[in-house]
Amino acid sequence: MKRQTDKASSSSPSTSSSRATKRTKSVQACTNCRKHKTRCEILGGFDQAIIRCHRCKVLDAECSYSSMDKSLFEVASSRSTVSTNRGDEHGEWHDRNLDVLSGYSGTPTPRNAPGSSNASLPPDLFPNNPHLLWDFLRMPEDSLDWTAPLQAMQHLMKQSHHDTTISRRHPPRVPNDSLENILTPNQIQHLISIFEHNYLPWLNFMPIRETHSPILDLVYCTIASRHFDEATRSAVAPRLQALAAETVARMIFQSRRLETLETIQCLLILSLWAPVCGADEDFRDGRLLVASAVSMAHNMRLNDACVHVTRLRERRGRGEDVSDRELFDAMNRTRLWIALTNVESLLYTGSGRNPLSKRTAEYLTIFPLSSNLPSDMASGRDLRLRLLAELFDITEAGIAIRLESLSEPHVNQWYDGFVHALSNLNRVARILLPLAVVGDFDVFYFKSLNIIVRTCRLLILYQASVSVRSYFVRTENHNPFWFRDVRPHGLHILITWGKEAMAISESVLVTLLELDMQLLGTSPDYIFNMIAFAASYIIGSKFLVLDSIKIDLPGSGEKLLCKTIDRLKQCSCSPDSASWKCASLISWMLSLWENKLASLHSKRVVRSATSAGYAPFEPSSSSSHILRAATPSNSSQHSLSPISYMPSDSPVHSSHSWGPPAPRLPVPIDTDWYTPSFKDVALCNDLFNDGAAYGAVPDSTYEGPESNRQIRLS
Repeated sequence: MKRQTDKASSSSPSTSSSRATKRTKSVQACTNCRKHKTRCEILGGFDQAIIRCHRCKVLDAECSYSSMDKSLFEVASSRSTVSTNRGDEHGEWHDRNLDVLSGYSGTPTPRNAPGSSNASLPPDLFPNNPHLLWDFLRMPEDSLDWTAPLQAMQHLMKQSHHDTTISRRHPPRVPNDSLENILTPNQIQHLISIFEHNYLPWLNFMPIRETHSPILDLVYCTIASRHFDEATRSAVAPRLQALAAETVARMIFQSRRLETLETIQCLLILSLWAPVCGADEDFRDGRLLVASAVSMAHNMRLNDACVHVTRLRERRGRGEDVSDRELFDAMNRTRLWIALTNVESLLYTGSGRNPLSKRTAEYLTIFPLSSNLPSDMASGRDLRLRLLAELFDITEAGIAIRLESLSEPHVNQWYDGFVHALSNLNRVARILLPLAVVGDFDVFYFKSLNIIVRTCRLLILYQASVSVRSYFVRTENHNPFWFRDVRPHGLHILITWGKEAMAISESVLVTLLELDMQLLGTSPDYIFNMIAFAASYIIGSKFLVLDSIKIDLPGSGEKLLCKTIDRLKQCSCSPDSASWKCASLISWMLSLWENKLASLHSKRVVRSATSAGYAPFEPSSSSSHILRAATPSNSSQHSLSPISYMPSDSPVHSSHSWGPPAPRLPVPIDTDWYTPSFKDVALCNDLFNDGAAYGAVPDSTYEGPESNRQIRLS
């Protein structure tokens, strides 16, 4: 297997020889993954009784790893750790991780390639310093990678789900089961109608059906069964999920025999919506499902559909005979391919991985823009296909930008890349914004795209800051004013973009609260990762500002978060739905903030009153001062115990007709509620220490956590 590493040409012969020797002892991908040429990963650690790769576990297939000596994996892992401790960050660990832990059987993406992932890098190679915004979410094992923030959100949401009292299990298998044995004809038709009305518009194309399709009907019913009452759902949903899982496994492992357009569409749909009613999420991976669909689509040359439509139109333009049926079929295949690439991009955005599919520029001419948008439902869905494709192309280009050095040409090139991406994003956002009010159809689905657009902008702005901070960590540059050293064309651009990122995070939640609650719960599961990311950005910023410059950031952030939690729970169909898990995660994060304020209150920290309307607290002998804007009363004004994070009457714990209270993730006992570093104090001072905006701001001094002396940041 060919490998690509940074600075390979400059490696010494002895180093190359050593690396080659170690690679020959690597553990290869399991037999199943090698056969199907797919990524093979061990995600559950090496302390499992029987080691199986993630793909075989999801598909419940026999894995050749289960019969291998566990010590082989442990030795390979320890070698990776040794290499990491030696500081080899130029490809050795990354290559070995692909070969040993992931068992990747294709050609690895170069570590410095556009959009390449840092998700596989160990914590000590990429320390937490560039991501101190998230320190309030420190986990016991510090296992979150904040270069892939949406993936981190998904990990946290799964963790919150694991801590609930809901029983999780493999759905039971019934031999020779069928859709007709599980549901009555009326129930089948009812669920199909629900899916087509509420879920199908998310796909932005009409499924291709030549005859009655029992496989598509099964998938429709499996997803829509969440809308049954609780008693009916608990009886039929597990059997539907078991039948769907068995069908999916047969699709993937017998792909050559079952490669059809229906199979691709089934995998696409199941990648967007996870089954509910207690199924264990460890046995489902949306990215694995959509990657299998993309692989099948390539085998069926579905990726050439755009080019084929273009050629048919050119032939018809030259007067050649092109039947309407041929063009119609080609357009349907094109819609399916663009929808498939969009879904894959959605599931990979912010996850630190690269999509396998590639869009050609032909889709821009196949789905053209006009001055009268949208004109009807069909053209409106074509428009959404095009805008989403453009949006993800722009986002993938933006988050692939890296800062090479602090030289003026490189800094200007870095800046120009982000400006170009943000400018293109503005163009898509401008076209999208009015579509929900100028059209009388699919209003919810046009409006909900604003969440995706704004989250993509947030991810690009976030990447701008991460790319700079990563450079400073990589070069061991400890300048506390790192953000001032990157001044393209003399601009303090990170300050400007930092303020914008906070505003966009709040706008994501505002957009969410404006959506139709009845349809919100039908959103693809990954949308809720985006919502959790925006919420965590707001809470992380509040932590950072409070600890750095002693200001409780003014605004409606807490009320916005409480309303978001309440709305997400209201639209949930079951306690293990994506919206409910998102609400639980935000509730837990907000409880950390409330506990922080409670701990300050218990120490009788002063909140100074000002003429700008700040609410005073009792005086204290403490030298620390905190300013808090006068906002409407909320739960943060209550004194909370360390155990009960939220008061019982808080909107965060609003009651529901079913399900337990919002679960809380484990908090390390020794958590010090985040002690900021000097570099973040300096950043927050420039970001938020604006006396004209916040009233009487304390003097810009900060008593460092490791020193009794004061550092002036002005």
